[in-house]
This record gives sequence, C-alpha cells and structure tokens, in this order.
Amino acid sequence: MDNLDSLFNKKEYQLVLDLTKDSKDPKELLMRVACLVILGKTDEALDEIEKNQSIIETKYQLRLMKLHFELLFSKDLLDEAYLALKHYQDLPYVSQEVEEFMQEVDYKIKHPQTKPAARLIDIDDIYDILEKSTDQGLISKCLYSLKTYNINIYIDSLKIFLLRKDVHPNFRMLGLFLLIDRKYDAQIKVFDGEKVMTVNPAKLVPPFTGKEFEETRAKIDEKSDKNVSIKEAALGLLNCYIMDSYPYDIYKDGCDKLATIFIILAKEYLGEDTSSYDEELIKSAQKIKELIQSTPEIRF
Repeated sequence: MDNLDSLFNKKEYQLVLDLTKDSKDPKELLMRVACLVILGKTDEALDEIEKNQSIIETKYQLRLMKLHFELLFSKDLLDEAYLALKHYQDLPYVSQEVEEFMQEVDYKIKHPQTKPAARLIDIDDIYDILEKSTDQGLISKCLYSLKTYNINIYIDSLKIFLLRKDVHPNFRMLGLFLLIDRKYDAQIKVFDGEKVMTVNPAKLVPPFTGKEFEETRAKIDEKSDKNVSIKEAALGLLNCYIMDSYPYDIYKDGCDKLATIFIILAKEYLGEDTSSYDEELIKSAQKIKELIQSTPEIRF
C-alpha cells in the first residue's frame, strides 16, 4: 500500500488503476474510485462503486459517501442519489459525522441548487501563500492560479517559494515548471531537497519532452515484450522518477540501460521475478525505487 500511496500522490492515477484491478482491499478499492474521479471517468467511477460498495463501506463509509454523492450530484442524478441515500441510511450506525452528512445530502436532494462557479485565488493572497503558507491544498490551488496572471506580478514571491524547505518538493518543481513554460530567461535558485541549485528556466529542456525521453519510452515499449501491464507500470514509474529528479540528467548512462531499469522496477511492482537481470541493474533499480518512495506524501 505504501507504494500505491506514493504513486497516487505523484498523480500516477492510471498506474494505480492498473495495479489494483483485481484488488479486494477496501482502501485500494476506494483509491480506484478516487483515481477514476480525478481522471474525469465519472460513469466508470459510479460503476466501480456499484461493484464494490459493500466492501468499501465496511471501513470507509463516509469517504465513499462523499465521493458517491459528489458524482451523482455532478450528473444531476437525483433519483439515484435518493436511492443511494436510503441504502446508506439502512446501514448500521457509524458516527455522528456520518449521520450529519446524510442529513446534508437529504437536504440537497430535496432542494437542488445551481453550483457556484469555482474561484481562483486573489492576487493579494498569492504572495502570502507562496512565501509563508504550509497548507498543501492552498499551495496547489495557488500554483494553478498563477497560470492566469502575468509572471512579473508574482515572480519575486515565487523565487522565495522555490527556496522554501517547508513545502513539498513536487510543489517546488511545479513552480519551476511554470517558469520553464513561460520561458523565464534569468538565473534562479531552487532548493532540491538537499542543496540549492542555480538554473535558467529558459535553457532547460521541459520535463517529459525531448529526444532522450521519447527514446527511453520507445525502449520500454520494446523491452516490455507486449505485456501492457509491465509497459504501463514502467512508464508510470519513469514519470515519477522524472518528477523527483528534475532538472538533473537521468539519461547520462544511456536510454537503453534506463529503460531496462524501469522494466525491472515494473516487474517488482507487479510481483514478477527479476533475478535473471544483471546485479548492477537491480541495484540501480533499488536506488531509484528508494528515491521515488522517499518523496513525502502530499496531504490536503
């Protein structure tokens, strides 16, 4: 489960779905529903709930209910929401929080309202969030909001943000990606988790692009020997590694070797034997695995 949590937090939602397709574990099944919701696969998420509802609700009734009714309300399925509510009301008492949530759902079913439009963060709040906030939900929303503003408005605060040690490393990298996307042509400093590095975003190859990235993906496809599960797992883990390592050069030992390493990692995640591979490659795979797993969980 630790591996799945790490992959989920790195936004490798399709990979989590591939790895849990035969699961009967309540937490993993709930994670599957969450992945489908995030990927915008509403109908599939509802099907997943219908198929595994009795398993998930034994341990995660409130969390399942929140996802379930969010999906039903998003599609204006009020009749289905009413039937779902009756089902949950017939279950044994869990907590006062669950009871209060069901009362809220009952009110929403009887008094449907138009949902208000989502609001981005105001510019006056962006400075304080980038420079001081440790609320990961706010930080994530703030970084998304930056795309709608002129870079000169927030650049000084973003530079402070990129050096902060008290924010998640993936958020720091997202801030750097934003500058790369804007082709910001100046030297900036970024804390990489161990030391401060100096880079020019305009001169960096964007992550998940470039000849070496495409060559590595092609070699993973070739080495997976038409096994779709291994291929998808390897590509997902490669994406995790890029996110955790950027902007360092991960291709210095060659794309072929790197592709083999991720095939090894994919097979490990899928429970397949890797003992036939060269010991040096297995050791390299373990180092990458440790790096991926060392990235702390994002908690909203």
